[in-house]
Amino acid sequence: MDLSSIFSSSLNVLLTGLVLGAGLPLLFSVGIVLADRGAGGELADGSVAAPNPAAKHGARAIFVLVALIVLYGLLFITRKSISHYLGIDLPLG
Repeated sequence: MDLSSIFSSSLNVLLTGLVLGAGLPLLFSVGIVLADRGAGGELADGSVAAPNPAAKHGARAIFVLVALIVLYGLLFITRKSISHYLGIDLPLG
């Protein structure tokens, strides 16, 4: 193994860790902000904001995406146990 291969592999691990370690919570927090903006109601300055259906749907889509990523991760981690105990081979690559 040469130095460039080690650097490339390390960079891939670092980027994956950043995306899943910081990117997923960031995506979830964007969903929280969209859900708040989509709900409408009284703002901090006392004015009233109308509900925003696009923000509500965007928040729901983000929450579904985050849930699917978490579910995929759990199934990926436990795929060998599922195969061993239940006899189900999951095609998770």
